[in-house]
Amino acid sequence: MKKFLKEPLLHFFVLGALFFLVYGMINRSENEEEIIVDNADIEHMIEIWEMQWQRPPSSEELQGMITKYVDQEVMYREALRLNLDHNDEIVKRRLAQKMEFLGNDLSAMVAPPTHENLRLYYDQHQEKYATEYVYTLHQIIFTADKNEDPIRKAQSVLKELQLGNIKDLVTAGDNFPLPYFIAEADEFKLNREFGEKFTEQLAALETGKWIGPVISGFGAHLVYIESRKDPVIPKFSQVEEQVKRDFEYEMVKESKSAILNELKKRYNIRIEADNIDQELKKEFATNQN
Repeated sequence: MKKFLKEPLLHFFVLGALFFLVYGMINRSENEEEIIVDNADIEHMIEIWEMQWQRPPSSEELQGMITKYVDQEVMYREALRLNLDHNDEIVKRRLAQKMEFLGNDLSAMVAPPTHENLRLYYDQHQEKYATEYVYTLHQIIFTADKNEDPIRKAQSVLKELQLGNIKDLVTAGDNFPLPYFIAEADEFKLNREFGEKFTEQLAALETGKWIGPVISGFGAHLVYIESRKDPVIPKFSQVEEQVKRDFEYEMVKESKSAILNELKKRYNIRIEADNIDQELKKEFATNQN
C-alpha cells in the first residue's frame, strides 16, 4: 500500500483532480450554468442515429446518446473556461470551416437568377462555353531513350517526310505506345494521350503538311494535321443549364467574399513579422482598407 502511495502517476491524478476541484469552486457562480437538452437536440440525435443505422434507437441507446451529449457539453464548456481553445490550430481550422458553411447558407438565401440574369452572364462570358478544337492528324515521335538528340533527329526526318506518302510513314519514328493516326479528337482527348504541352502547340500549325518538331513530355513529334475544326460558341439555349450553374457559383463566391470583407472591417489587421517584405506588408494593409 505504501509503495502504491509513492507512485508518481497517482500523485499526478490526485494533483489534477485537486486542480479541477479548486478551479471549479473559485469559478462557480451562485446560479450554476444550465445545460438544457431540448426536443430539437433529441430529434437531431435520433436523425443522426437513423442515418447511420437505418433504424430508430432503443431507449437505452437514446439514453447513451443523451449522456454522451451532456458529457461533451460539460467538457466543451470547461475547456472554454480554461481557455484551451486558445492558439489551437485544429480548433481554429474547424471553427473557420463552420463560418464558411454559415456563409454558404447565407449565400444560398439569394434569390434564384432570372432568365435575363443568365442571358446577360452568358453574353459576358461566351468564351467559357466555346467548343474545343477538333483534330484529325498523324504523328510520329522521337524519344530521348532512342535518340541522342530527339529534336535534331526529328528535323532530319522532316526533310524526308515532305517527299513521302503520309500513310507509309508509320515506321519513320520510334516504336512507342502512342497512336500514329487520330481522327476527330478534341483537346481533352489529346491532352489525355499526349499532354497539354503537345496540344497547346497544334492551334498555330499549318494543315496539310508535316510540321515539327512539336515537343511533349514524351519527346519530339512530327505532326501532319489533316483537318482542324475551330472552336464554336454554342447558342444560349444549348448551354443554359451550365450557364445557370456557373452563374450561381459566381454569386455564392461573391456573396461569401462580401460577407468576409464586412467581417474584416471589425478588425485592425497588420503584418508585423520581421521576415516579411515591407512592400508586401503595405500591399496587404492597402487591400484590407
